[in-house]
Amino acid sequence: MILWVLPDAGDRSKEKYADFIARFKKENPSIDVSVRVFTRNILWRRMFTIKHPTYEEEIPDIIQIPHYWTALLVREGVAANLSELDPGLSLTNCLVPLKNHCYQPGTKDIYSYPWWFDVSALHYRPDHLKLVSSNPAKDLSTWNGLLKICAALREKFKDVPGYYPVQNSDWRGSLSMRHALPCVWGKGADLVSADFKNTSVGTRAFKEGLRAYINLALNDYMPILRERGSLGTMASGKASLILSRKQGSFNARRGVQIRTLPVPTTGTSSQAYLSGMNLFINTLSQEKKNALKFIKFCARPENQIAYASMIDAFPAFEDAFERVAFASPVRLQTYSNILASARTLPNITITGTIMEILKRILALCATQIVAGKFSASFLDKQLDGAAKEIQQLLSIYEG
Repeated sequence: MILWVLPDAGDRSKEKYADFIARFKKENPSIDVSVRVFTRNILWRRMFTIKHPTYEEEIPDIIQIPHYWTALLVREGVAANLSELDPGLSLTNCLVPLKNHCYQPGTKDIYSYPWWFDVSALHYRPDHLKLVSSNPAKDLSTWNGLLKICAALREKFKDVPGYYPVQNSDWRGSLSMRHALPCVWGKGADLVSADFKNTSVGTRAFKEGLRAYINLALNDYMPILRERGSLGTMASGKASLILSRKQGSFNARRGVQIRTLPVPTTGTSSQAYLSGMNLFINTLSQEKKNALKFIKFCARPENQIAYASMIDAFPAFEDAFERVAFASPVRLQTYSNILASARTLPNITITGTIMEILKRILALCATQIVAGKFSASFLDKQLDGAAKEIQQLLSIYEG
């Protein structure tokens, strides 16, 4: 059985997957499991070739996907109907925000199954922040406040080589649309309207929200287009804050204490991006029975907790999630407020494509910033073009 996955644990992904597969093999010694780790970019491209593989191409049995890819893969005919494979399969115990991303839109047929989720938050080093703020929670509650804190931190640590106020959590050192979403939502903008007929990508609110995030790089508060290992991190003392969807379990690393806050708001209230990861079975798989067995194994509370703890994420099912949350009063209090304002991307056919379009724009912006050529007009022009492209896709696929 072949499993295609994303690098959930960064450069330690293969090690973590090996540990988890060993748990599965202990119960299922007769099932061979081979794991292939792909970046999101590569996996996205491969989604469009697995339907008609050549005789030389490997056929995966199970594939891990971001939650909002489900509708597209159902339309493409590459995701097996799990409800047909097991009519008793249920999402009753799944956390509410994740349920709608498992069905074929408009039906109760399950095509992908939740594995884990994460949610965006702001993590900071209190030993650093006390040097520039008497009330970090208040000062970091707004995006303008974050930028002011970054300016103060930059001055305070100006003699520290390789220091940036904000550690870039993107493993490629790029600008990330997934980290920019809370800024956009805070301005009242969204990728698509509630009825899926229009986009606000070209609106003033969307542009302002995206520029707020870009300002971290534009003001030299966050490094871009450099590998993370080439610069300092929070753990090494060469960064003080990080916007991340991981829980931020830095406390066990080198004795560094970390505290967590909601993402600073660009509007009237904080917004968090909740991102789920699902598993689906390839329609071409010859191992559907074993694949389904693996998916059910992943959904069991003890296995949900074990894997989520390996990658600093959260279990996707209520019983496991409650055990993780209530095990730490601090975590429970911190994330209760964050989760209350969390949002997901819609499970519609074109969401993945929209995110690819916006990722391309942010990549261009990063290049322009590094070259010293970035301008607001450049971003506006790119977003105006993207809005037209997205509007056309909405009329074709969602109209």
